Amino acid sequence: MNTNAWALPKDRALRRLLVSFDPALGEACDIEPDSGTDPAIVTLRHAELDRLRAHVFLHGQRPGTYGVYYEYPNPLPDMPSSIENQPLARVLDGLRMHFDA
Repeated sequence: MNTNAWALPKDRALRRLLVSFDPALGEACDIEPDSGTDPAIVTLRHAELDRLRAHVFLHGQRPGTYGVYYEYPNPLPDMPSSIENQPLARVLDGLRMHFDA
């Protein structure tokens, strides 16, 4: 990962998610340099494929859960583009699969 997650101006829940990355996931993706000023969303991108991204958000989610919008370079027919109200462990699993970590 290209930055210190605790130093980001993001919600504590998003920082918790980022520091929960295992080494493989941390190497597979980076925080988008221009991840915006909204403290309730963070954009991650593949370390080598800029158009392979995931947007993790807290807007509209139950407390303690996350939403993720997956962005692919090419549309895949059977892959979900978003999930909502997911616990931390399930989001980490989804990000590992998305970024092939």
